[in-house]
Amino acid sequence: MTTVFRTIAERYTLLEKLAGDGTAVLWRGEDGPDGPQVAIKELPLPTHEPARVERLQVEARVAVDHPSVVPVRNVVVADGSAFIVMDPVEGRTLEDLASAGPLPPRFVADVGGKVLGALAAAHTAGVVHGDVRPANILVGPDGAVKLTGFGIAKALDPAGTPAFLAPETIAGHEGTPHSDLWSLGVTLLSASEGGNFFQRANVAATLYAVVNEQPAIGRTPGPLADVLRGLLAKAPQARMLPDHALPLLAQAASGIETPVPRPPSPGLTTPSVPAILAGVASILFGFYVLTDAMVIHQAYLFDLHWPPMLLAHVGIVLAGVFSVVGGGLLFASVRRGQVMTTVGGGLTLLSLLLLQTLGDQEYLGVPLEPGLTLDLVALIFAVFLTIAVWFVPAKRPAVG
Repeated sequence: MTTVFRTIAERYTLLEKLAGDGTAVLWRGEDGPDGPQVAIKELPLPTHEPARVERLQVEARVAVDHPSVVPVRNVVVADGSAFIVMDPVEGRTLEDLASAGPLPPRFVADVGGKVLGALAAAHTAGVVHGDVRPANILVGPDGAVKLTGFGIAKALDPAGTPAFLAPETIAGHEGTPHSDLWSLGVTLLSASEGGNFFQRANVAATLYAVVNEQPAIGRTPGPLADVLRGLLAKAPQARMLPDHALPLLAQAASGIETPVPRPPSPGLTTPSVPAILAGVASILFGFYVLTDAMVIHQAYLFDLHWPPMLLAHVGIVLAGVFSVVGGGLLFASVRRGQVMTTVGGGLTLLSLLLLQTLGDQEYLGVPLEPGLTLDLVALIFAVFLTIAVWFVPAKRPAVG
């Protein structure tokens, strides 16, 4: 802080320079000798234009009833500058706080909620701020947040601050509540991510970035990131409105993360009890068929010289594999599991009938040889499973 003694309009004394960003200087002042303390914002006037000065004096006194809005007491023009006299506010600008790097997301969300509340009150009163940026936001040691600068931007510099301009403003449209929301989004993004994403080496490059580039939101979590994306929609009508953004900012400021339910992946459903039972039965049946194939029919000994027997051995092995895979699929996708299990059952029927026809054993004969007994059980269960699996519901019934 710089200590000075300078009197403006033979009334206000500038005591200390509190902050400055090149376009404005904030002073701690005094209203008359031994008078009350005031905050004075000094803004250089581009040219000596009576109409612009008069507009500034009118618009700077716009009254917005909100605890986060600093009321203006007076506007004085002297020495080629405008001096906006306001109630004293103890604190530092958000620009100053963010100069050392990204700020904690909870802190940014708290500041954003209070500033957005002030903007919502102003927009309801028909007032557009026109210059929302970190230098116009004061944060007190007690957490109080004040938004300054109402009406000043339009009166002094209708072009505004390039890196905080909304795309439609750059295109030549008058500032609206939607453009204030964009500027707030850039302000919060700068505080949370560190540095203004749109700022470039010159004005033209900055304006191009605002219109054409989409900022990356890397370190900002959850609801605050959702608000930033919502406020920074390129189309004005697509931007998130205060009624939607304020609850999300309050949630982000509290640090409470509400899990967002994710829709199930396409083709996947929560398995029902019948699907689980059918899946287990199909898997066990598949292993049963593979055991029958290897132990009794010795399907691992392929007879390359006799194609029918080779086909029968390969078929019964595939029958077991399809049944196991079909059982697993029943847990995730009932329809796919039903198809795969049916293929496994069908291959079981065809392969065992072919093996009995080609083999020395009498099919369904009276002598209960071990292989024939296993085949009978497999045949019966294959028919039962192939029919029963299609009675499994495709989706789990809704609960509640």
